[in-house]
Amino acid sequence: MQKVIGIHQPNFIPWLGYFNKIYSADVFVILDNVDYQSGNSNSITNRTKIKTAQGELFISVPVKKNAESKLIRDIAIDNQQPWQKKMLKTIQLNYSKAKFFSVFFPLIENVLSAKHELLSAMNVELIKLFCEKLNITTPIVLASEMNLSADEKNNRIIEICKSLDATIYQSGNGARKYNDENLFATNNIKLHYTSFSPAEYPQLHGEFIKGLSVIDVVMNCGWEKTADLVKGNHL
Repeated sequence: MQKVIGIHQPNFIPWLGYFNKIYSADVFVILDNVDYQSGNSNSITNRTKIKTAQGELFISVPVKKNAESKLIRDIAIDNQQPWQKKMLKTIQLNYSKAKFFSVFFPLIENVLSAKHELLSAMNVELIKLFCEKLNITTPIVLASEMNLSADEKNNRIIEICKSLDATIYQSGNGARKYNDENLFATNNIKLHYTSFSPAEYPQLHGEFIKGLSVIDVVMNCGWEKTADLVKGNHL
């Protein structure tokens, strides 16, 4: 019997493709025991993109510098900064006219207003909340709770797959250049590359922008239609 594993870092309120990856897997592993990419312009562990009248905008969770550990699971939120009020106000200003604002905003306000110490723990809570609302029932496992020993990227993924009896590793297209395909084959793990491109949906503020946070989708479409888009259906 085939078993598909999806693996990804705990991104902050990510785009639809992230949830499609969870939905498409039999088990989804949150990779919280790798280095946090501080200052990397591509890093989205602490930020996500929403849409404004001026175009796309990153909203970010400030984090503390940590001399002891750079692992994602240990990165602390800098709650000295009034980031929660600022972020909620930004979301409110840009989405108050969205069709499902009154349904969705109290939910996100509730989570973001609570005091979280660790970035990863908050992100995981948000990811699980969205999965629940989108009726995605895939079991979610934290890599930090798996007693893994491999450090090298390919070996770590293979170790995760083997410990969960996976036969297929679902990889993003961007990882093609990193994946050691021969090593996966030697370990009897098939590589499947995902290329998720969701259908367009109604948005505020002019022309359609793809790849925005799931916030944008739920605000404009509601939970049911967002779930359809995650599953690759057209509205």
